[in-house]
Amino acid sequence: MIASALALALAWPLATAPASVPTDSFPHPAHRRLFTACTSCHAGIVSGDSAATRPTAALCANCHDGRTARLVDWTPRPPRESNLRFDHRTHFARTGSTGVEPTCSTCHALADTSALMEIARARPERCLTCHEHQATAHLATDANCATCHRPLPTTRVAVERIAGFPKPPSHDVDWLRSHATPARLSSAQCAVCHAREYCAACHVNASRVAEIQALEPDPRVAQLALAMHVTYTAPPSHAEGDFIRGHGLASRSTSATCATCHTRESCLVCHGPQARVPVVATLPRRTRGGAPGVDLAAMRPPGHLPDFRANHRAAAAGGDAACSRCHAQAWCATCHDAASRPPFHVANFVMRHAAPSYTQENECVSCHQVQSFCVSCHRQTGVAAVRNLPAGRFHTNQPNWTFAHGGAARRSLESCVACHQQSFCLQCHSASSGWKVSPHGQGFDPDVASRNAAMCRICHVGGPPSR
Repeated sequence: MIASALALALAWPLATAPASVPTDSFPHPAHRRLFTACTSCHAGIVSGDSAATRPTAALCANCHDGRTARLVDWTPRPPRESNLRFDHRTHFARTGSTGVEPTCSTCHALADTSALMEIARARPERCLTCHEHQATAHLATDANCATCHRPLPTTRVAVERIAGFPKPPSHDVDWLRSHATPARLSSAQCAVCHAREYCAACHVNASRVAEIQALEPDPRVAQLALAMHVTYTAPPSHAEGDFIRGHGLASRSTSATCATCHTRESCLVCHGPQARVPVVATLPRRTRGGAPGVDLAAMRPPGHLPDFRANHRAAAAGGDAACSRCHAQAWCATCHDAASRPPFHVANFVMRHAAPSYTQENECVSCHQVQSFCVSCHRQTGVAAVRNLPAGRFHTNQPNWTFAHGGAARRSLESCVACHQQSFCLQCHSASSGWKVSPHGQGFDPDVASRNAAMCRICHVGGPPSR
């Protein structure tokens, strides 16, 4: 069956946030005897002055002048790009739900028992100390991500960090089958971690889905999407025993859902390139750079070419047991014992079947017995050579038909026998009576008799004549 989609679902985002992350390369513990407050170097955090948020090299040189302390070559790192909706000044002016005004150590202490200057970057769990009334956990299903985070395309977060975004517990194995509903309810929630290209990596019909188009494009996500190995998992309905036989009717009402995974080319693998199936025509085409869609061609046996459905008679007649490995008798009966018009016969096919039956575009004899099915209909419609019907009426618009009919008979003898029986042909082509006209064309190789002598005995009752 179709491969599982877990490879894509778990490929990105995947990582979990570490318990603590060092702020940068600055040796804070070594300076704890010199500074008694964080604002000694980070005054801008409280005042809102971005220029004073981090210490400058000149401030360090007050001590590291080569005499009081050794010279150092240290430049503070610029603030890390983030997708947080966070302002230090606003938080310092607020009292938390515990009734205590927050300090630097409230969020940046390495642990609850950490000494001064033992610090780390703030962790989401620390935020819940005050904001537990809004979320039970950082990645909880009931949390509103957009409260604390900005949409991903509006940030300058590095692509490596985007690839390491944590995966919420709700995004489990069943998430792919059920994510459509929450995506419709809150596309802003999805936009915190996802951009349009992420969804378009799987959704064949991404350009037609309003929720996907509501997401902003992002070149960083597009870069990640190129590295994804996209596979698809079959919905539960596809495992039902009669799904293949009845999927045509179901697809008429759910074509928009089918278009999530199936391209037009996907369906034509079985229906054939000449099929005129309205539902298939509504599916999006496979595009370069777009989602690949389900690859049914990879599931098809090597010998099942696109036209195999119309030409499978020889393989099936050969008694190849390989057919039964995939197909039950009910599968064959879908067409060969159908109670209604088979799907490959378009509407009003009876009125237009002459051309395809004459050119053998369809294998008529796969389903129809020409001496009973065809003749009975041709006689009722008055096109067969029967009693009281002028001979040759069907060919009156074809001059010199008697001398030119050999080529047509070789191309489609099945069409001829809809009107003519063997005795009719033997009036001229018998080897023992009549005109004794040979039906074999120029260059005929009589050695073919050794391959199927029974065919020769249709005319040569005593067996193929010797040379």
